[in-house]
Amino acid sequence: MTSGPPSLVRPFVDAAPASLRAQLEAIADLERRLWNLAAEGRAAWPGLPVEPRALAVFIGRRLDPEVDAEDGLDGLRPGDLYLACACALGDAAAVTTFDRAYMREVDIALARMRIPAARAADIKQLVRQRLFVTDEPLVVGGISLHGKIAEYAGRGDLRRWVRSVAVRTCLNELRRGKHEILTDDDQLIARHTVGGDDPELAYMKRTYAGEFKAAFAEALAGLGPREQTLLRYHHVDGLNIDEIGAIYRVHRVTAFRWLEKAKEQLVERTLETLRGKLKLTSRELDSVLRMIRSQIHLSLVRQLGGPSDKVDDDIEELDPSELELDDEPEHDGSPRR
Repeated sequence: MTSGPPSLVRPFVDAAPASLRAQLEAIADLERRLWNLAAEGRAAWPGLPVEPRALAVFIGRRLDPEVDAEDGLDGLRPGDLYLACACALGDAAAVTTFDRAYMREVDIALARMRIPAARAADIKQLVRQRLFVTDEPLVVGGISLHGKIAEYAGRGDLRRWVRSVAVRTCLNELRRGKHEILTDDDQLIARHTVGGDDPELAYMKRTYAGEFKAAFAEALAGLGPREQTLLRYHHVDGLNIDEIGAIYRVHRVTAFRWLEKAKEQLVERTLETLRGKLKLTSRELDSVLRMIRSQIHLSLVRQLGGPSDKVDDDIEELDPSELELDDEPEHDGSPRR
């Protein structure tokens, strides 16, 4: 009697965040979905053998505890995850493949920041070292993982993720050279978020989940390329205001203003669509607005972090007039008028 392939469910669930394990175990076809991820990954990179159990552990440990378990699985990118896992396992052929397929993204990121060629070569080497080398491997479920590449979660395009690593590495080197640390303005954005749900907000989410999802997708599709890219950088790639400003070569105050404007456009367009489809009282509309604001981060992760990502969206020219105010802020933190 021939035994079947080993189960991937247990190592996957054990590696996942504790808060998600019960949800994952409740997914009836989890085994099939995990084997499908492994098969799709191998089909993308047939020359790189990765043990399915190792891939299951690699994927499980990076699931987002803030995202519903099934949604998290639906948004994964098998090919990118498979290659990242092979690299994290220390496979030399995988690292060589990664170099050919993805290290050009570092060149793109550094070129956008206008880093001189000699400095860029050094930073590129630092990026490569950061991605694949670690003093002590991370051991999860008996699997040893190496380098920052082990942090890739598979929810966004691997190309963009590599660019974000390049930007952060470059900024760290520039700050070290200037002997200064730029403060992080993410707390400014946090002021605009909504905390835990109250009963009314939870009710609105349950009642209008389908309508909200459709309206949000329509509103997002209606934004311009730069607005979509800004939202992706912050909410999917996790770049902060300093890092976004560095990419566009503008002051952090301008980057913050652009990002807030993009978010407000998205909120207003979503609300307008819902207002046209639903007959709601003024109080209910206020609750819908709060619902939109509370859901914006997770909704952007789901909409922008999936397989529809296009690297070409990042390549855009800025209107020079938009850069005229961005050399230095006034002493009070406001951009010059």
